[in-house]
Amino acid sequence: MTFNKISIWILCGGVLAWLTACEHRVSMETTVHPDGQLDKTIFREVDRKQKKIKESFVHFIDTVHLAEWQPVDSTAFPVYLKAKEDKKFIGFKKHFASADEANQHLAAPNDSLFRVTSSFEKKFRWFFTYITYSDTYHAINRLGLPHDDFFTKEDFQFIERLPAEGKSISPADSLYLKMLNEKITDHYANRAFFEAYFNLLLEQVEKQLPGTDFAAKLKSRKEVFYKMVIEDNDMEDDFLQAFADSLQIPIRLNSLPEYVNTENLLEQKINFISTAYDGKYTHAIHMPWAIVNTNADSVAGNSAYWAPPSVKFLLTDNTLSVEARKTNYWAIGATVLLIMGVGWLLRKR
Repeated sequence: MTFNKISIWILCGGVLAWLTACEHRVSMETTVHPDGQLDKTIFREVDRKQKKIKESFVHFIDTVHLAEWQPVDSTAFPVYLKAKEDKKFIGFKKHFASADEANQHLAAPNDSLFRVTSSFEKKFRWFFTYITYSDTYHAINRLGLPHDDFFTKEDFQFIERLPAEGKSISPADSLYLKMLNEKITDHYANRAFFEAYFNLLLEQVEKQLPGTDFAAKLKSRKEVFYKMVIEDNDMEDDFLQAFADSLQIPIRLNSLPEYVNTENLLEQKINFISTAYDGKYTHAIHMPWAIVNTNADSVAGNSAYWAPPSVKFLLTDNTLSVEARKTNYWAIGATVLLIMGVGWLLRKR
């Protein structure tokens, strides 16, 4: 691990500046069938010269199941995907027998993948049959630092009412959003990443040097180290080892396989969070019947569309739901016949 890989996050709160430089667009579409089967398609914007196409889905599709996804012909791409001159969209699709099967592929616990949980429910109400379907994007923040001390209830209410990506907001909301982004980057992100790496060092000190006071010394200097990380742009690349050396802790981190493996997993997690937060997202759910209720940004026919800003599922889950219904004409006919039959019997009596 090198400090340069996380310095943009920790040193100067430059998350947004770094992310803006490599912004990408992602779209997911779900076609819901009346029997609960699902067709899911993921589109991702890539450079036109990019060679390794499927590898660009590393944060969206588990590599174990990647070969099971089939490429989508570009002629079948949705019209709202408009690539730039130096960009293009690629797409992969897969059929699932049920929402549970889809969840096994797309919602399995993994700190370096998007987790999207699907829910399908069908209800018969005599005159109508209803289908309620939802896709839930789980929070892309996979770090263990609780956010209760950094964000208020009003912050989450503001995030909840943010409009679709690209929609205008009032000057007051723009100012609030700017302050919220500063709170995310300059305070929460800085602290969360520092805590993750500091705990990694502390864990190894406790395991490798039990019965000593080195762990206690490390804890006592925690806030000093945090201040150093925030304020010093000339920190050594291997800053965790530098922390240990400053306290004369006899440990060589890079010689410990468990440390190296855990540190690599942490880097993958951080890479996922940065990539995910960078994205511009659209989501579509195509229902088999007429839509009667949804929290979508727009509806066209039997399809619902969302363009959620990534902050909506940075810290908390975000559920995109839609309810559709069909008229049971046979039930209406049966009811009419029943009423006519009862009326005939009453007249005959």
